[in-house]
Amino acid sequence: MDQIEIIEGAEGYSLGSGPVGALFCHGFTSSPQNMRLLADYLAARDIAVRAPLWPGHGTSWQDLNTKRTEDWIGAAEDAFHGLAAECDELFLVGLSFGGALALDLAARYPDAIAGIVTLAGFVETKDPRRFLTPVIRRVLKSLPSVGNDIANPDLREIVYDRFPTSAAHFMLKQIKKARLGLPAVTAPILVMHGRHDSTVPPFNAEVIHDTVSSTDKELVWLERSKHVITLDHDREELFDRTYRFIAEHSKILGS
Repeated sequence: MDQIEIIEGAEGYSLGSGPVGALFCHGFTSSPQNMRLLADYLAARDIAVRAPLWPGHGTSWQDLNTKRTEDWIGAAEDAFHGLAAECDELFLVGLSFGGALALDLAARYPDAIAGIVTLAGFVETKDPRRFLTPVIRRVLKSLPSVGNDIANPDLREIVYDRFPTSAAHFMLKQIKKARLGLPAVTAPILVMHGRHDSTVPPFNAEVIHDTVSSTDKELVWLERSKHVITLDHDREELFDRTYRFIAEHSKILGS
């Protein structure tokens, strides 16, 4: 079988080393590229960052349309256990759909996680089309892209130009699973969301913040940003808050 070519710049990456690690979970139809600036920021501050590329991503939307929930959960599990074996402390950082993957891990491994950061985390949609995805995926293979929801015109993300409907059906199953698991999340959590997000409705941030069982939790609105907050106008604030959250909740960095 021919190996599927990865889009240049969309590859996963591993930055830095040390006892404190951060597993990055990127979003649906995108890649770790839109989290790279944050990764560089954290790696420069002695945090080991691992950012895997999820199955079906960074290749083509047609490839993604062949993937299912278990493919992404399996890849997240492998990356999680791999980083846990490397580091003494483990943090999760999830963007958009990656937030759902990170929250699912946090719910299932509460004692193994020192903290979690969700960035425009996606756990619920009120789009009426959600009820029709079993039918839509059999009639239409794709819909127009929802990528590059960024107020900052100078930065762009690598994202598919079409939205694969079969994969979207399974993606919605995963966000429901993550939402139902929120009460099992007990780790300290920082929730950040762009005030003008038109891809993942901002009420998702409140759902996450209000439903997790974490006693140490904070919700931060990024007032000038849309969905891809790691690239948008408030990214410097996001970088600083993410690092300070990790440093303040790390027994190693804080010692």
